[in-house]
Amino acid sequence: MTSEGYVSEELTLVWLLLITTVLTSFFIQRYQVQFIPPSGAAMILGMVCGGIVKVAGFHSGLRFSPAAFFYGLLPPIVFAAGFTLKKRDFFRNFGTITVFAVPGTFISALFFGSITYGLVAIKVVSRSHLGTAPLIECLLYGALISATDPVATLSIFADMDVPPVLYNVVFGESVLNDATAIVLFRTLEEFYETPLSWGTVPLMFWRFFVIATGSIVIGLTVAYGCAFILKRFQLSPGADTRQGGPAFNETIYEIALVVMSAYLAYLLSETLALSGIVTLFFTGICHAHYTYYSVSKEAAITLKRLFEFAAFLSEMFVFAYLGLQVGNIRKGMDVGLLLTGVPLVLLSRAVNIYPLAYLVNKGRRLPLPRNLQHTLFACGLRGAVAYGLAVNLPNIDAESDEGIPAIESATLVIVLVSTLLFGGITGPMVRHLGLQGLNDQAVHAIGYQELNASVDPSAAAHAVREISENPDTAHAMWKQLDRTYLKPLFGGRSGGQPHLYELGNDADEAEVLQDETSPHHVLEMQGSGLGHMQSGLSSVEADVEAYEPPYASDPAFSPTHRGQAQTGNGVPHKNAEDT
Repeated sequence: MTSEGYVSEELTLVWLLLITTVLTSFFIQRYQVQFIPPSGAAMILGMVCGGIVKVAGFHSGLRFSPAAFFYGLLPPIVFAAGFTLKKRDFFRNFGTITVFAVPGTFISALFFGSITYGLVAIKVVSRSHLGTAPLIECLLYGALISATDPVATLSIFADMDVPPVLYNVVFGESVLNDATAIVLFRTLEEFYETPLSWGTVPLMFWRFFVIATGSIVIGLTVAYGCAFILKRFQLSPGADTRQGGPAFNETIYEIALVVMSAYLAYLLSETLALSGIVTLFFTGICHAHYTYYSVSKEAAITLKRLFEFAAFLSEMFVFAYLGLQVGNIRKGMDVGLLLTGVPLVLLSRAVNIYPLAYLVNKGRRLPLPRNLQHTLFACGLRGAVAYGLAVNLPNIDAESDEGIPAIESATLVIVLVSTLLFGGITGPMVRHLGLQGLNDQAVHAIGYQELNASVDPSAAAHAVREISENPDTAHAMWKQLDRTYLKPLFGGRSGGQPHLYELGNDADEAEVLQDETSPHHVLEMQGSGLGHMQSGLSSVEADVEAYEPPYASDPAFSPTHRGQAQTGNGVPHKNAEDT
């Protein structure tokens, strides 16, 4: 077989897999199949295709490529996450998200890595399956396996009426958690040839701080530069006519600048050994806040749809790609790592979520209830970032091109189990914990009652509403700075206008605009009832009084005066805020 024929057959098979995955995802979403998420179906199809590929005899060419993943598939997903982010909700919970994503990732990684090293010491895990620096390798294993990927969970959340605070915390933690895990992984790699000591710990934290700060600065600098240029492309706010000849189409230039500047930011960050994920995420946020409102209506709609399409296709392909790797598992599997991987992932997630949730509630004005904490614990799925880092592990011998086969195989098993099993039970779990149908104020009122057992539901609802309506000083200061200095330079919404361009009808406006700040998905706007917001205290009281968690018989979960939750799908006018 010629090399051209080999590539043609391989690409044809992969393309057929991708088309099949897209069609399967459509039918799952269209007919609201509950027992398997689209990501899980994509992974199963990939496994089937991997078996066919192995029988056909050209499976080696379909081995997972870290370069293709980190430079081709991951950037559209990360940028779309920032670009379609509901910034107001995200930053209101930013303190909580950061605690779970940064210290929480460190805790999970160190716990997982330390226990794994202990298993090596007692010979549950074979020392021969690791390299020359088992302690560092175990810590690297802990760092990579701490990268969460809740795509399966979030796709189910989008189809259910879950509290916005749950969606925002899970989503925000996953983005920052991936960046933290990658930075920690790369930092530990630098000490692969150097013996660890107590003196290296401050260096690791300093390195993490430099990477995180530098990544944000690069992302914002590039995005602000692009926004500044595109702001000058306009003739005037609201103008639909642009300068140029009849063949001149300014829209394609606007789209090209946004897309290319975003990828430039990612490449700059990676070239400087920083975090491209952090850079691209904040680039997307900045473009959505400023650039989006300086381009033409056609460019705005195209950009939103383009990033939605690219992220969707990349996500589907990534999960199918992971499934393909089942047929490519290399020799050198370790039974100890395979059997202990999933239990250790659950333990490390618990050590992360529950102690930090306790500390977070000490600082939050609106606490997180226990049922929401349980959901956060179960949403820590592992995905392609973890496997991509596993393939990138340092060589352990001259015969291996890359990675440690035992850790790579164990990581793939963890990814498969977490996506197929835990992703599949997300919907039933949310219903079992009583979170479906509750809005944010009802959820926080339940948490307020759990921390103040003597408070009745009505008093809890009053307290939560008063806290929610209390103005946030930092947010007010940022809005003043943004309105006075930044928007005149870089664009964005101003003067109370819904958009720089008047749109023809409500449907078009909903297509382009979201909320007050972001080009968010229309489907989410409709699904969450943003067009019909509830604003009365009575609805919150009804939610709190009517709610009874299924574990109410447990003495540890004993709030009173709750029954079966009966609410609409409205979203309250205020979401959770951090102190």
